[in-house]
Amino acid sequence: MNNYNGAAVLLVDDGRQFDTAADLTKDSSGSWRGTLTFNDEALFPVLLNVDSGHVLVDGRPGEFIRPDRSDWTINNGNPFVMRILGSGEAPF
Repeated sequence: MNNYNGAAVLLVDDGRQFDTAADLTKDSSGSWRGTLTFNDEALFPVLLNVDSGHVLVDGRPGEFIRPDRSDWTINNGNPFVMRILGSGEAPF
């Protein structure tokens, strides 16, 4: 599979888990990247400084880094989108 668009779970370093919508893609070399979308505005302060973590897709983990923490914007009523860059095997 070269693309995944669906439900996922973000795991942060302190053990907390957050449901998210993932839009991920993998190229022919196996490198992967994409976005995680959060619809709960209350999560913004919790996730603002996340610079790495794991995402679970159907229970399969994928490690990632977040190369640019300034990608967050606060828009009332709009989702927050986090751009990630995979740093290991893709979880899809």
